[in-house]
Amino acid sequence: MGRWIRHLEALTQVVSGMGTSREAQADSVAEQETVDDADAIETGAAPDTPADSIEQALIQGMEVKLGDLQPTRHGWLYRGNPVMVYAVDVAMVEDVQVRREFFQRIHLTSCCGALEDPAQVVWIGTARDALAAPGLDTAPHACEYCLAKVNHRGFRSLGPRDRSRVAGALSFHWHVNQYADEYFPASETTFWGPGKPVQPLRRIAPDAADSGTCGFCSWQVPPGQDWFVPVERGLVLGLSLDACVLCAQQQAMGVLTLADTSALDASQARCTALAERLPSAEPEEPRSWSWVRRQLPLAWHPLCEQLERRLSAPDLFHHFAGYEGVAVLAWPEHRRGIVATEEDRAKLPEGWDFWTMRSVLESLG
Repeated sequence: MGRWIRHLEALTQVVSGMGTSREAQADSVAEQETVDDADAIETGAAPDTPADSIEQALIQGMEVKLGDLQPTRHGWLYRGNPVMVYAVDVAMVEDVQVRREFFQRIHLTSCCGALEDPAQVVWIGTARDALAAPGLDTAPHACEYCLAKVNHRGFRSLGPRDRSRVAGALSFHWHVNQYADEYFPASETTFWGPGKPVQPLRRIAPDAADSGTCGFCSWQVPPGQDWFVPVERGLVLGLSLDACVLCAQQQAMGVLTLADTSALDASQARCTALAERLPSAEPEEPRSWSWVRRQLPLAWHPLCEQLERRLSAPDLFHHFAGYEGVAVLAWPEHRRGIVATEEDRAKLPEGWDFWTMRSVLESLG
């Protein structure tokens, strides 16, 4: 850990030392280009490169400058694509070992000053297992500081063994799903995957059926809500069956981002329909976290994963007599619940403790 603190301090000092000097930045870039020239391969995409070529290039990686990326709170976008940053060679760091260690890291977000310099040359990519760059002798591995900053799979609260496990199994798909509202427009349902452009779901096979039976959960999806993914549309997502949007999101070969409150509305409607379908004499399935995760959109899964270590499984979509609001997760025995937004909390009774999903995630680290 001491060595990593030292390398981050060194990298931060490098960037701080540059100040606003254009000459210093130019010298740094020139030195980086000299290092790369020995093993140069053609990977960079010119500004007029067709979009589909960029999507394909990003699978294995391409070279850009940090200034070419659009930062989000928890990552970066390149021409609409969520990207990882890796193979960052900070030429002004004199410690060869520190410089080499940093070069081997995959970054999900900016974890130090060296990743805030717009002139810094970096490599970016979208498919973790396919990332390549000149000078990478082995596959790059996750930066633990980035994992802690974005709290990837509850990284901050994990012990050393579990941290190593999470770092080794870094899932960019999980990261993008967790912060999908930062990467994609919240106003519509979209699909994105490595090698593919972001596509509004309704524009894929637009004339296909808008209702039917989900082949995964058997829910009879109602029309007029954009909750049905017919197989003609699902093929683009890697599905071979008709599906509801909730099952499609969990089965898709990519990131299916559901619009605003539509995802929770669909989840509540499906829970209600499945409950009505059960014979009254048949006992309900005991509460379990695996069942809760199956019912909820992926945006709620990071919260479920952390709460599972601390609490028993909750009731889903708990109603209160005489009140309009619904608690998405509720523990009636403790009079506590979790809601989607502050507006939802205002519609619920006093005498309970209610928190929003985001506030709970933030409090958990």
